[in-house]
Formats: sequence, C-alpha cells, structure tokens
Amino acid sequence: MKELNAPVIDTKAEQSVLGAFLVENSVTFKAREIKADLFYHAAHKEIFNAMINILNQNKAVDMITLTDELEKRGTLNSIGGVTYLTSLVSIVTTTRNIDTHIQILKEKYLVREIQTQAQELLNNINSKQITEIQSDVDELKSIISKNSSAQSSYVDAADIDDSYEDYKNIPTGFRKLDGVMDGFRYGTLTVLSGKPGAGKSTIINQFLASAIDVGQKAMLYSGELPSKTVMDWFRKCVVSECDIKKYQTMYGAKFNAPSEQARELIREWIRGKLFIYSEDVIANEKNMCGVIEHLWLKHGVRMFVIDNLMTLSMDNQVDKYESQKLLVRDLKNLAKKYGLVIILVAHPKKTKERNIDMFDVSGASEIVNLCDYELFLNRVVDDERGTDETFLTVLKNRVTGKVDCRLKLFFDSDRKRLYHSDEELNRVYKYDLDKLLEQGELDDIAPF
Repeated sequence: MKELNAPVIDTKAEQSVLGAFLVENSVTFKAREIKADLFYHAAHKEIFNAMINILNQNKAVDMITLTDELEKRGTLNSIGGVTYLTSLVSIVTTTRNIDTHIQILKEKYLVREIQTQAQELLNNINSKQITEIQSDVDELKSIISKNSSAQSSYVDAADIDDSYEDYKNIPTGFRKLDGVMDGFRYGTLTVLSGKPGAGKSTIINQFLASAIDVGQKAMLYSGELPSKTVMDWFRKCVVSECDIKKYQTMYGAKFNAPSEQARELIREWIRGKLFIYSEDVIANEKNMCGVIEHLWLKHGVRMFVIDNLMTLSMDNQVDKYESQKLLVRDLKNLAKKYGLVIILVAHPKKTKERNIDMFDVSGASEIVNLCDYELFLNRVVDDERGTDETFLTVLKNRVTGKVDCRLKLFFDSDRKRLYHSDEELNRVYKYDLDKLLEQGELDDIAPF
C-alpha cells in the first residue's frame, strides 16, 4: 500500500515544460502563468526561477542567458550544470504539448497539496475537536474546488434547495435597521459610505460587537488606524456604563475608559472571535481575499469589515478602477460561495450639498452595481439651531427591496455609540455575564 506522504510527481513532465521554454521562445510567455511550486524537484524550481528572472529583465530565455543567470545565482552546478540543461532540450520533440504538460504539473501539485493537508489532519486528529476537523475537511474541499472541471460548473435547477432555512443573518445592532434590511443576510456584500466625521468607525464597531454578541466571529481591516487605536475605540464602544472609569493624563486632560478589569473581560470575550488584519502584511487584493477565505475555513469567521477601499494597495497601478472592480467582484464571490457577510467602506464623491443617491460612491461603478446593501451615513450640524444629527440612509437593498429609508441616530460621546433608542444606547454586551445584573460605581480619578 502506498504511503500517504509518498510524493506524487511526474519528472518527465517537469523536464518537458522547462525544455519547451528553452527550445521555443514563442511559448515562454506561459512561464508567467504558472508558479515555481508546480515543480517538485528543487533543481527544476531553481531553473524555473532563473527563467522568470530573465523574462523580468526583458531578455530571451535560451541556453546562453539561462547558463549565465544560473552562474550569477551560484546554482549552476547544483542543478546539474550545462549537461543537465542540454538534456532538457533534447527531451523535447515538440512544444505543441506544453499545455498538456503544464496541466499535468497542476494536477500533481494539487494532489501534493491535498496530501499535505490530509497528512496534517491525520497527524493531529487525536488532539482536535470535531469542529476543527470539520474546518480542515472544508479547507480540503476548497483546495479541490479551485481546480474543478467544467462538469462541476453547473447544476440542474430542479436540484437547488427551495427552503427558506438559509435566510440567516447577523443583526446590525439597530432594531429599525434590521426591520428594513433583515439584518446582514448571509452571502451579501454591503457598501458603507459617508463623509469624514459622520461616524463610520463608530457604527462599524457596533456592527462587529453585535455579531460577536450573538456568537459570530468577525475580522476588521483598518487602513487608517493602528491596531491599538482600533481596539481602544472598540472597547470604549462595548463597555457597560458600570465599568466606565474616569482617568486623566499627566497634563490634566480627563477622559472616560473601561476599567482594567473590564478591559481584561473584553479581551477574553473577543478572544478567537475578533481578528484584526495585521499591520505587517500588505493589504492588497490577493492577500485580502486569501485572508478572508482562510479565516472562514480555519476559524469560521462570518463577518468581514474592510475599512476602507481607498487604503488597499491595488496591483494594477495603471488602472485603479479596474483593480477595484476585480476586488469587489472577488469579495462578492467569496460572500456568495461561503455565505459570508462582507462590509466594504468607501469614500463618497466630492459633491455639492444635495440629496444623495446610490452612485455617490467614489471609485469604480461596479462597487455599487455588485453590492447587495448600500448604506450612507451623514452628519448634519446646524450651529444656529444648536443641533448635531446623524442620519443613516439605506440607498440599495437587494434583500427586502426597501430603500431610501432614513434612520435618525444620536451620538453619545461617553459611550462612543450611535443609537436610535435608549435600548441601543444602554445595551449591555455579554463580555461579563455576571455583571449583566449588577451596577458598578465610578472610581476616583486616577493618574494616567
């Protein structure tokens, strides 16, 4: 019986692909369409990487340029020298079969990936809970589905589930908004827009807290704020009034913040439930989608908030709108594929004061066309009347069809919350179940 970890390779196919690149310049462009990991042998990976480096210098790949490049890299002897490179050329009888040989490499690579995941699952199966095993199995399915054939690209319409059990959602935290939208329905993409200072970061914190409070997991990417500040604002938003303490800085500035005990309770409440996109990782299209898929498959994260679109690094620097279109399309596909709730924050267009409409979002038009919900947050300050009001408008709603619904919100600076009712202002999140029935007292002012 063949061992599970025995590598699945096709050495001749690897040699044929590399040889084809050396024999015929007209097929070397295909090298940019594949990756070095498709090759199992280390020597073949090195040869391929050397070829890519030559192409990146806008040079032709041939025996002379490849030999020179390998010498510069100090790896010519380790790959077998000029003798081995010559053998790669002699093995190729025709380059017409290169697509077939590349497909063989992809299939062998896929099997090796499955082997690795399956072996890891088996090695640790005794130490894992059933939910973790299920996540590993789902990740295996994902690896396979990425390489599905045409036969799996369609289904018989009569076989599609016609029940309403999948009409699940995550509550927004605002009762009237839930009534209009039916919460954030699974499998949807939401665009949240609004002018600076309107309260987008505040309402995002409340969306996240509401999700965690009902047992869901969430991830936040903040392109403008450091993680420490993000968490400081989040804690101030969710802390109960009885756990708010008064502090002051060394210069005498006074402020309210959660007590030390409350901060620790909130830390444990969100552990394994709230994830922050790392500041050390480039936030581009590929990485963002990869992180979303990984967090769902490995940790069951359902809600993702991307704040905001304009801070993401776009791979296509020449046409940023094309990059935005591709990103939004990929986000929508991920939401549909896994039943996720994805919220994308986008800047509004710089327009004169007038009634807003659904296309007042800066960027590619596909941002609005592809989303299921579009929300607009607007803050109206009237110094003469002494009023400061915030309005949340539903501009697009594919789920229930209710649009142009305008919800008036108030802001409490002490609680760092937007609210429509006293119930929302005084909501007690479940970070400390024992304190849901208790009331605390404010400590004396303490030095910062």
